[in-house]
Amino acid sequence: MKNMREYIRYLTVKGKKQDYIDAVVDLLESFFAALESRLPDARAVDGFVRSRWSGYVSRDRATYQILCDYADYCAKDWPVFSNAFNEHVRETFEGEARKAVKAYRNAIVPIPPRTKIDPGFLCGMTNDGFVKAFRSLQDFICAVYEDIANGSPFEWGWPGWNAITAEGLNQNRVMALLEALACGVRIDGGTLTIDKKLFGAYGITKPFAKIKMMLDKLTDKGLRIEGLGNKNSPAFTVSYPNAPNMIKVLYAYFNNERKNFSGGCKEDSRKKSAEKNHVRAFSYRFVEDPETQTRETFFLAKTDGEPEKLREIHYWLYGEALRHGYIPMGYENMGCYVYKKGKSEWLLLGSGSSYHEDEFLHVPGYALAAKSRFYHIFLTHPEKMDELRKGFPESFGRPWTQCFNCKAKPGECKYRVSFEKYGLDYNHCGARSYLYFHDPDFEDVKKIIELFKLENNIL
Repeated sequence: MKNMREYIRYLTVKGKKQDYIDAVVDLLESFFAALESRLPDARAVDGFVRSRWSGYVSRDRATYQILCDYADYCAKDWPVFSNAFNEHVRETFEGEARKAVKAYRNAIVPIPPRTKIDPGFLCGMTNDGFVKAFRSLQDFICAVYEDIANGSPFEWGWPGWNAITAEGLNQNRVMALLEALACGVRIDGGTLTIDKKLFGAYGITKPFAKIKMMLDKLTDKGLRIEGLGNKNSPAFTVSYPNAPNMIKVLYAYFNNERKNFSGGCKEDSRKKSAEKNHVRAFSYRFVEDPETQTRETFFLAKTDGEPEKLREIHYWLYGEALRHGYIPMGYENMGCYVYKKGKSEWLLLGSGSSYHEDEFLHVPGYALAAKSRFYHIFLTHPEKMDELRKGFPESFGRPWTQCFNCKAKPGECKYRVSFEKYGLDYNHCGARSYLYFHDPDFEDVKKIIELFKLENNIL
């Protein structure tokens, strides 16, 4: 417990609250106990943090905050811990960033040469000219993703532990920044003029020091940004001399009004939400003429980049949903495409993780997951649930399946399903909590959907 006592005295002198000091003592004592007299290294820090991972933002950020503060204190007198912590942060958070950008890169499907573009996006270009410029934008974004994945995400302004949110890390920073740059108030040829206040209103621009690192990297990739550092100017410009029309496409993509291009946009018509589908899933489908699309736009955008085996499952489930009267909604829930009939929601299927899953940093270790609530069939068809459990033993008895609304007295949840017969301590709330079935194959999905129909009395 090297210098721990001195550190506690240091915190007391600094006037830290007793609750914080108690939390520091508890966490550091647990850490040193786990070390068993060994010197700390990045692997030890990583194992310790993962063992305490709760899935609650405030708790997990508090863990990192304590370790970070202690690492800063140790930098001079006990650098072995400081170095171990900093190495863990770099390996873990840069590693998660690389995973994310690789996934984003792999999801980009090149725009087919003969794609018919929605006329509202053409910005005065011909259809062929727009397709060519859109491909230039795709190539530019792919090159950025590849540089981040093969280099240092931190040098691109990627955040560390202090950027953990309920959905893990905000890692689609490339598209979020491009959306902010596309908030221009005037476009002239291939040059976009951007109001600094509008640009600064986007969350991605805070802290500016981080986004400045990314902007500098983008200029190295050929983007020309002028006037941003001029404090006397209320605006700055963005252009791309290698393919001037690419900026027109960028502007049109994020300001998709589906109306005749007029060279500008109304401030009150601009949607700034980072949750917009075309920010989350960069795809030519959002500029394609919807009259030529065989399925809902966002569904196509989400599934185009999937491997053929997974796309086959998604397309089959799409057809099954329609056959039973469920409508494609054009948005997602927990990373899964949503279909609804009235208030009833169809089986969720997708690759995304969620706040309700106990994945470290909410980065899933699977390619596909089916997510569903089950209660009635535990009672009416116990043999079918037993069979399902045998195929997915890890899906039963996970802590997130309990009813947290009545956790003070979990035995009083009227939708409580006991897993005691499976030799597990956890209970399942069939009304509010989902069961997660990771990496099901096509036949598994068909079995799960049949159970879903039984549960929801779907004929």
